[in-house]
Amino acid sequence: MKIIKLENVSPLDYQRIVNRSAGANGLIMPEVKKIVNEIKLNGDKVILNKYQKRFGKNIGIQVTTEEINEAYKNITKETIKSLNQMIKNITLVQRAQLPRKKDTIVSSEYGVKVWREWRPIEKVGLYIPGGKAVYPSSVLMSAIPAQIAGCKEIIMCSPAKPDGKIPSATLVAADMVGIKKIFKVGGAEAIAAMMYGTKTIPNVYKIFGAGNSYVTAAKILALEKISIDMPAGPSEVFIIADETANPSYIAADLLADGEHGEDSACVLITTSKKIAVETIKEIKRQLPNLVTQDRARESLRRYGLFATVNSIDEAIEFTNVYAPEHLEIMTRNADSIVSQIKNAGSVFIGKWTTKSSGDYATGANHVLPTGGMAKMYPPLGVDAFGKWMQVQKCTKQGLQKLKVTIETIAEVEQLPAHKNSVSIRFKK
Repeated sequence: MKIIKLENVSPLDYQRIVNRSAGANGLIMPEVKKIVNEIKLNGDKVILNKYQKRFGKNIGIQVTTEEINEAYKNITKETIKSLNQMIKNITLVQRAQLPRKKDTIVSSEYGVKVWREWRPIEKVGLYIPGGKAVYPSSVLMSAIPAQIAGCKEIIMCSPAKPDGKIPSATLVAADMVGIKKIFKVGGAEAIAAMMYGTKTIPNVYKIFGAGNSYVTAAKILALEKISIDMPAGPSEVFIIADETANPSYIAADLLADGEHGEDSACVLITTSKKIAVETIKEIKRQLPNLVTQDRARESLRRYGLFATVNSIDEAIEFTNVYAPEHLEIMTRNADSIVSQIKNAGSVFIGKWTTKSSGDYATGANHVLPTGGMAKMYPPLGVDAFGKWMQVQKCTKQGLQKLKVTIETIAEVEQLPAHKNSVSIRFKK
């Protein structure tokens, strides 16, 4: 961990930091394509062969009622209480995002009306990561907006732990929000199964959820057939700080992101070299206390950056280029900076708004665009679980007003049947 002026970062290092783990997608894509094609051709057979080698021949793909009942016995009352608060807050925030069922009707001409009507996506698949950690929070972040949207069929895939089971807290969270079809499948196999469908796992129309680089690459491939929420890959946090920030808070928040995995990205941009120096000292002090220290240390080495800038404006400019998943602003007048941020997944204002608050309990969604995708993708929300259907209605008088325009442009485009479909209605 070294401190460098942002303007002195070499072009090679600049690209490594800005691209972060997304830069590796191209390297693994051939392998992911092979996995996806195997699932397409052989479905359950591929999944069962892999999982039975790992967990034993008695492993099943779908989670049973018995496994869910057992999961409730394995978690504490405090966990249940915490999940209930999360469900309450997430539901409150997400319900406010539910689009109106019908757009404003526009009369473009007398007798011509155009509007849109919102419809939920009927079949959706939720991918819940679980390779290195346990994510009941991701279940709630994905399932609650799907239910509020009105999706009829919601299925969930998540990798099993070494005991061949999905973690108890993840299963309980899924049961608490009413998910009935849960499958013990992870990685690119899960994405391919939901994309094509197998004998056991239904196909869906859209896939949601974050995952590692293999999951992200598989989701990108899935776009050939179905829709996805966003390329949500390894986690990342980007902190803007000035001399008023608390280095121990900065360090704690950087480590909170770094512990997700070795390919997470942790960035500090500050106007104060003193803050950068003290933050590194704090990281060295806090790191040995974490059982996840190896992952956090490696993430800092791969995609970490501690850089000083001459002004907050320079920090903001780099933020908008980087387009972070999580952006924390720990500066004087932090609220005033938000309006200048164009590209970020989720913004955390002030020293009391830790990244973890949004990860779990504020009600904001933690499924966010990564790898610079915040330049064009929004956070997950209710609207992502539906789509707009366009509707129009013409009276005879309305079509009469459009007749000449339609006939003229149809002739220009050399599409006589288009012209005739209007003309024929006015022939005596």
